[in-house]
Amino acid sequence: MKKYIMSLAALLVLLSSGLVSCKKDERDINMNLSEVTNLIAPADARYIKLNPAANLTETFEWDQARAEDGSLVLYEVVFDQENGDFSSPFYTVVSNSRGVENKLTLTHGQLNQIASLGGADFFQRKKFRWTVYASKGTNVKKATVSRIIDLERPGGFASLPGSVFILGSATEVGDNLSSALKMRQTGPGEFEIFTKLKAGTYRFVDGTTGSPRTFYLFDNGGIPTIGVNGNTSFTGPDKIMRIRLNFNDINGSYAEVKKMSFWYCNANTFWFDLDYVGNGLWQKNDWATTLQTVPWGLEERYKYRMVINDGTGDRDVWINSSFGDPPGQDGQYPSSVPYRTIYFDQPNGGSQWDWAWKLDKQYVTQGSVVDYWVSLRGSEGVYTQGYVK
Repeated sequence: MKKYIMSLAALLVLLSSGLVSCKKDERDINMNLSEVTNLIAPADARYIKLNPAANLTETFEWDQARAEDGSLVLYEVVFDQENGDFSSPFYTVVSNSRGVENKLTLTHGQLNQIASLGGADFFQRKKFRWTVYASKGTNVKKATVSRIIDLERPGGFASLPGSVFILGSATEVGDNLSSALKMRQTGPGEFEIFTKLKAGTYRFVDGTTGSPRTFYLFDNGGIPTIGVNGNTSFTGPDKIMRIRLNFNDINGSYAEVKKMSFWYCNANTFWFDLDYVGNGLWQKNDWATTLQTVPWGLEERYKYRMVINDGTGDRDVWINSSFGDPPGQDGQYPSSVPYRTIYFDQPNGGSQWDWAWKLDKQYVTQGSVVDYWVSLRGSEGVYTQGYVK
């Protein structure tokens, strides 16, 4: 017993020493770092006539700060008024790679927003001062130097639309305002629609009653640009299109949707193509579903692939779930809306198995004749897929 007590005492001494050592280590963490002392780009007083529609970028770059212990330093770029001292900067943004790089890339659209936040109106030219903060833990140091950037804003929209619709003789609904198709909002001032166009004209509106604001897309040196109070022409032939509008950057984009296909994971192949039936809906009716047998039963995983062409060639866009390894759905038909919700561009989204959905095998039994559908309708808020017998 005495030996046990002595061992325990010795253990307590060791633990106590360890705790003291840990406290000492925490107290001795080295937070020292140097300031940034040189800004590389853009040049001081650089003038930029902003053109958000062109998707141009500007790179900010500076010499590295140094942590005394050689560890990682993080950076932020800070904007103030021309005569400001950065005691109350109006905009701060972390550098590339979540603050790790001594470089920051901003689009003209982002610079346009920064200029707006700094008080510049449409078509106004205004100078701002910028510098860099370097940080290690709670230790933040302002660069010893700063520079001026001279920004001229383009025209734009004083208020971003909260909703946008499409109509016109080229659309699926014709020229009836009350029937205009709703676009899906993908971000503040950003909208998207999947729809069929035919020869004719179309336009966009921010409401379906009264006298809404009207917008259109026109070619601005090869860049689809948003204008007001006009129509866009479409010469045909009929095409299923993805149209995007970005009122922040005052631009748009087009892509033709050429195919929508059902992928059966276990077979590592496509079972069938879906037909476009209108208003952002693709469907395949009366498919006799026969699942393949695997050691653990019937394999029920599936997903979809869309082929688009934005003018640079055909490209696969995989239509995935939010589950790398989807949960079973037996007895869950028709599954919850979050489960059925579509996600584009998942990492490794085109793999054989990942990011798929599972059929309810109690509902879709062997040989069941099933209708499959993919809904990319803006009016529904989220994009979904599903099936019904």
